[in-house]
This record gives sequence, structure tokens and C-alpha cells, in this order.
Amino acid sequence: MISTKALAAIAALALLAGCAQAPKKQAFNRDAATHIKSIVLTQAPNQDSYEAAVLGHPGMSFGLIGGLIAAADMQAKSSKLSAAIDPTLTRLQDRFSERLSENLARAGYQTQVVVLPKDTKEEQIVTVARQKASGDAVLAVGLIGAYWAAGPSSDYFPRLLVRVRQIEAASGNTLYEDTFTYGYANPQAQTIHLASDAQYRFADIDALVADPDKTRQGWYAGLDAIAAQIAADLKKN
Repeated sequence: MISTKALAAIAALALLAGCAQAPKKQAFNRDAATHIKSIVLTQAPNQDSYEAAVLGHPGMSFGLIGGLIAAADMQAKSSKLSAAIDPTLTRLQDRFSERLSENLARAGYQTQVVVLPKDTKEEQIVTVARQKASGDAVLAVGLIGAYWAAGPSSDYFPRLLVRVRQIEAASGNTLYEDTFTYGYANPQAQTIHLASDAQYRFADIDALVADPDKTRQGWYAGLDAIAAQIAADLKKN
């Protein structure tokens, strides 16, 4: 039986693949951030599953029945990927917090990481973070990792979507906001996009799960690059 989650994922993929709406963006306000010395980084719990998605799945062109077939195929491939890479070892959210903290420390900031309760709403993030830690600013971080292919005969690319927003603790004002993507390139997405190395392209699902360490590294390389870019953006001089 096809799960409601899988059907929702099909709809979400269609939206993500075709959406041209620009994400929110604000360049770092250095003049307003001269006093920022400590930052609370928020982190969602680590993913417990990872999608292996075919955006242009042929089943999507054949109504509800085709959509059910596409959902079943995506669910099977995603389960295979998740089992192969073992989410308890992959820990994308943990790794990103570690790398971002290291880069921000080199940029002169003190950092603390707060892992948010599961399903924390966007409007609750700053409040929850300030209840758990103190700092001059909160850096709200959203991250999702997957592998995406354009079609059934296309290579799988690593896919990372990272949204960041820095909020001044005292005033609640936004000092910086941007969205980053890595790996699979959607030409309609208006994000800061970083390309993945060719070695992290996989011809099919069997190739994708054959070497879990290499599959994980496809994500890790992107996390490291995005963390370095965010820290560079937040440098005060």
C-alpha cells in the first residue's frame, strides 16, 4: 500500500521542480551586526530517511494511477538508499552544525548549537533557541538532503537545500538571510547554487547504494562548501 507520506512527497517534488518563486534573501547587515560576538545555531533533528527521487518520472504523466506507480517506485528506491547509507551514521544535520560552528569560530564568533524539538514551527525557532541558550544572535538553519535524478535514465546527483536566517536576539531584526542548494541543479530555483563534483554522480539506484561511504561523501562535500560560504558571508570585516 502506498503511504500518504509517499503521495505527499510526489506532490512536493512536482512543486520543488517547477517552482520559480524567489526565496527570501537579505545581504548581511554588517553595520547593524558590529556587536554580534556570540551566535546560537539551531539544528533540526537528524534525518531518519533520505529520498532517491526521479523528478521526471514517466508515471507522473498518467494521472492518479501513474502517480501511484511513481510514488511506489520512489518509496522503494528511497527505502533502499536509506537502508544502505544508515541514517544513524550519515547524520547530515549534525555534521553541518559542526562544520558551520568551526567556520564561524574562525570568523571570530562564539557559537552554541541548539537541537530543536521535532516539528518545531518556523515562527517558534527563535523563541525555542533563546530558551535553551543565550547569544547576541540566532542563526536559524534548515537543511534537507536527498539524491535527485532528472528522469529514469538520468544520473542521480546529491541534493542539499539549506536555508539560513540570522536574527538579532535583542530586537528580533533579520540581519542576514539566504538559501543555498548543492548538487542537482534546478535552473528555475533562485538560490546560491554550488555544483557537485562529477565523481558524485550515480548512473542508477544500484550504483547509488553500492558504496555508501562515497554516497555520504557526496553530501558531506556540499555541506562543507555551504558552511564555508555562510561563514564568509558573515565575516564582519
